[in-house]
Amino acid sequence: MSKYDNIDEVMRTLYESISGPPGGQDWVRDREIYHPSALITRTRIVDGKPVAFTFDYDGFVAATIPLLKDKSFYEIETKRSESHFGQIAHIFSEYVAREHLDDEDILFRGVNMVHLWNDGADCSGRWWIMSIIWDNEREGVTLPQSWL
Repeated sequence: MSKYDNIDEVMRTLYESISGPPGGQDWVRDREIYHPSALITRTRIVDGKPVAFTFDYDGFVAATIPLLKDKSFYEIETKRSESHFGQIAHIFSEYVAREHLDDEDILFRGVNMVHLWNDGADCSGRWWIMSIIWDNEREGVTLPQSWL
């Protein structure tokens, strides 16, 4: 068995590596799960309009370090659905964000949409994140009750 030969390991790494005390993200470990051509898209509402900021991996890290350098941030997967076909997989991964891992209070909830590719014949290789995009709950946009 090789590292990242299953989707559970990729998703666990995704959440564990972005989480930590101020500036405590594990960017080396995080980079391991992204294909060199991966795209990472952060969505937001700016001045009342939806925007999407798309990065390559290095651009994402450069944009994220200043956001997390002074704050504790833990993102925890709460539910996942997967669809597979051949060498590809589509993941809807629901999460909660907390300031501290053991906090009861939730900062926000959201969904990561992750597209993965397996580089081995008959999916015998490792899984790579090819793209990820996410959105958080906000006024007028909440996770459906059936998802919770």
